[in-house]
Amino acid sequence: MKKQKVFIITLLIILFLSMLLLNFYTPLIMDDYNYAFGLDGRINSIKDILLYQHWFYIHWGGRNVAHFIAQFFLMNNKIIFNILNALVFMVMVYLISSFTNKKKEFSILYYCLAFIGLWFFTPAYGQAFLWLTGSANYLWTSTIVLLYLKVFMSINIDKKQSIWKIIGIALLGIIAGWTNENTGAGLIAMLMVLLFIQYKDKKKINKTQTVGLVSNIVGFATMILAPGNGVRSSGLADNTFIIIKWIKRAFSISKEFALYFVIPLIIVIILLSIYKYRKEKLDNKFYVLLTGIIISTYSMVASPWFPARSWTIVAIYFVILIIILLKGLNIKTNLKKIILIDILLISTMVFIKEYYVVYRESKTYYNVWENRRIEMEEGKKQGVYDFEFENYWTTKKQCASYGLDDIFEGKDDINNKLYARYFGVNSICLKK
Repeated sequence: MKKQKVFIITLLIILFLSMLLLNFYTPLIMDDYNYAFGLDGRINSIKDILLYQHWFYIHWGGRNVAHFIAQFFLMNNKIIFNILNALVFMVMVYLISSFTNKKKEFSILYYCLAFIGLWFFTPAYGQAFLWLTGSANYLWTSTIVLLYLKVFMSINIDKKQSIWKIIGIALLGIIAGWTNENTGAGLIAMLMVLLFIQYKDKKKINKTQTVGLVSNIVGFATMILAPGNGVRSSGLADNTFIIIKWIKRAFSISKEFALYFVIPLIIVIILLSIYKYRKEKLDNKFYVLLTGIIISTYSMVASPWFPARSWTIVAIYFVILIIILLKGLNIKTNLKKIILIDILLISTMVFIKEYYVVYRESKTYYNVWENRRIEMEEGKKQGVYDFEFENYWTTKKQCASYGLDDIFEGKDDINNKLYARYFGVNSICLKK
């Protein structure tokens, strides 16, 4: 038993270090250079962040929870973010692997499957889990949502809750709803399905659950109704009739869904076929997570864009769905263990090979920005304040910079100006 615990702890440390290493070799990218500044220069205090977030809410969008997290870490040494970001990822994987009504059987196996499942199934892994601003928007908010979902599911409907627990659930519900658009919409839908199943089973709906749902809706509404959303979308004129527009977007979203999730979808279909053949009953959480996938996907018809990183919560729900189906499969314990270990061994071999490539590209990209920084620091000492650099592109979706632009043409490009402001030079642009 002691050897087993040592093995589990060692494995968890290895997984943590694998994430930590990639975090350390991820420099600041794109929006990081913008959000490092407030209304009056660099962010230096919580007050600066709050003032900027008020401006942000009025003029740009409602994702204040995510961007508060981003600016807090941009205000501090990135080493702090690297460590905490890797830890939060490990917590999120634990939450993913623990969604079940059954006892914790082979928990380390499911944990590893969840870890590797996210690696392969997340469309923009690096943007969502390594890039500082992206992690604040997707990793940290998804962890908050999963934590809230677990807390909501754990409410004892037959027991009166203390006022402090009700207040805690209400506050967490507001924050969870105030994360990002499709995540918030999917969470509300899942909570409603949970309560519907409960009502259908002739179980009373606890007042604490009602408070939790309402607070979640309040947080979501606060984000969606931000005046900045209207200001930002006003620059995207589209006079197409709204129904036609939404139908077109639904078709486009469906094609992307099939492109990104064909493998997890096939796995789910195979597992469902086994359940059907064996006439086994599905866990109610299956229907809850399925609802989360559908609503988190198609709620985006209301948005003019659906970047790859916004699919992160859908990938997370798919991994949970697969784990729920695997855990609930009623086959001999030893046989199930052998099957899971075989799957894990094969996927781990592929993961190690992929990880090395991602590590190498991430390290190269990090060194590119370090060399640029050193060149600018040396240049300023010699009175040079205008710089030209060559682009560098990463090719693996697990790299934080994959799918994001680097240096742009022209000194007047807004991104180049943000880079220049951050490094204290006159201009930065693409070398011709």
